[in-house]
Amino acid sequence: MTLRWLGHARPILATSGALALAVALAAPASPTTVAEPGATSTAYPLAKAPVITRALPAEYDAPASYEAQRTCHPTPWPGTASLVRLIKRTYGQGQAIGTSRGCGVGGTSEHKDGRALDWMTSVRSRQGKANAKAFLAWLVGPDKAGTPHGNATRLGIMYIGWNNRFWAAYAPERGWTELDNCLSDPKSGNDTSCHRNHIHISLTWDGASGRTSLWDGTVLPGFCPSGRSSADAVAGGRAADMVAVPPTRVLATRAGVGVVTGFDPGWGDWGDWGDGWDGQREDPLPTPSATPAPQDPCRLQASGWRGDSGGVRTMVTGQGSVPAEGVVAVAVTVTALGSTAPATIGVRMPKGTDLPVVKVAMNGRGQGTAIVPVASDGTIVLTTSAGATDLTVDVTGYYLAGDQPNIAVAAPLGRTG
Repeated sequence: MTLRWLGHARPILATSGALALAVALAAPASPTTVAEPGATSTAYPLAKAPVITRALPAEYDAPASYEAQRTCHPTPWPGTASLVRLIKRTYGQGQAIGTSRGCGVGGTSEHKDGRALDWMTSVRSRQGKANAKAFLAWLVGPDKAGTPHGNATRLGIMYIGWNNRFWAAYAPERGWTELDNCLSDPKSGNDTSCHRNHIHISLTWDGASGRTSLWDGTVLPGFCPSGRSSADAVAGGRAADMVAVPPTRVLATRAGVGVVTGFDPGWGDWGDWGDGWDGQREDPLPTPSATPAPQDPCRLQASGWRGDSGGVRTMVTGQGSVPAEGVVAVAVTVTALGSTAPATIGVRMPKGTDLPVVKVAMNGRGQGTAIVPVASDGTIVLTTSAGATDLTVDVTGYYLAGDQPNIAVAAPLGRTG
């Protein structure tokens, strides 16, 4: 199967339909794997690889996910700009590297997000091809520790297009695969669409933030278990007055506190889609523990293309002074810390939509308050619109059943910084 890009710099692996995803991610037959562009060869001039002098931690950043462009910000983000500087520092300041694209040009592209670059180096130039081979061998091959595509992981690479081929960090087991029938179409008129005259690199939001371990020496942790809940709201109405309680921290992702597990955000049972097209099982979720066991540090991540609905689920009933029974809604303070993307943090109605609570800038901090209906399993779900963020949630009060509509309500979007 040949991979096709829907518009410049977007693989079919990123399409949203479940059927397309299932087909695109089926294990490829061996002929689709082609020689790696980074393979060494003595037929080309000498070319060096980037040199990183920073001491790197033994651990690696979170593996890449596919994160499609959803908004537009053509100015390169810090990680994109740093990668441009690294290439120019290694291969010469005269290297032509483009990053931006107008919001109205073409279809989905991470260039419009400030998360992509095109390094104009050509396979029809012996030195250009040698530079590309050396760079891609460093990027996608084993790093100094022998870890496969270790440098790509530390940079937050999402995918690469070069010389008729495509490599996805979110599906590295596929290796380099043919791009859009380009191997059978060598005409120079197709050099741009087949990426023979440039290397395209798209970054994850982690990579775009410039906070991955290759840049700052610290590791961005993995992502919290997806928090979709099949539970209904406890009641359709709540009391008019809140019962105030001392602030009770029910969620702190950075410390692994309060993250309810027990839900598999993976592909689900593809043999039975009778309950929906999101690729997830609709089986009843396990009843969460009133005292969730501490987990490893994790971050709230936006919903992804593999069918998961994103979000972090946390128990609010039975915590601190909040009763274990009879609570139909809670008042919460939500704080986002160090989001890797400009994002909106929200709360999700049980089996419903997301209510925006906090706006946060990339690498910034935001805080907001909301009243949130509680699901019948005692949990609430927090979401983010882009990237990943550390999150804390404090319960400041609760509501018993009453005759007021039990809907999510937020103060004007909290501050950002």
